Amino acid sequence: MSRLHIADTGLFVAMGQPSNSRYQAVRRFARRNDVTFVLPERVYAELTVDEPDVEAPPIDAAIDEDWSTVAAPLEFSEPVVSRVMDGVQRYIANADDRPADEVERADAALAALAAQHLSTGTATDVYIYTTDVAAGEGAETVLASEGYGDSVRFVNGFQFIEDLVTGDS
Repeated sequence: MSRLHIADTGLFVAMGQPSNSRYQAVRRFARRNDVTFVLPERVYAELTVDEPDVEAPPIDAAIDEDWSTVAAPLEFSEPVVSRVMDGVQRYIANADDRPADEVERADAALAALAAQHLSTGTATDVYIYTTDVAAGEGAETVLASEGYGDSVRFVNGFQFIEDLVTGDS
């Protein structure tokens, strides 16, 4: 059984800097459980904005420490990847009452990455860590419609970090 742990921008923003107890708790979790958080390219791009007024979350530190990595590009030529990406964008748009073309593509990329790995058999279980409830629920719903309902779990990023910091996990 192969597990894939996919993380979104919000998880890393919520963790803060390496000196923060939240960051340290997630790093300990990853190391103790031999977990590598995989980020779609779009998520990595969001986390590495080059603006002098913005203190970017230290994703590169997590990558250097080998508990996070950036995924290979999504294979949009695979029909399931494109369907899931579009489906999650529509789900989030409906949940947030806004046009689908205004939905962050990084949110939908979480589920598209899961679909890519599930469809090729490189993962049998996927955990999607996101602070965006609509994105997490959308990923579960759309991937279930593709036949992967028993293989995907949405992990609320805020609750995950809180449980680690308070020792409930």
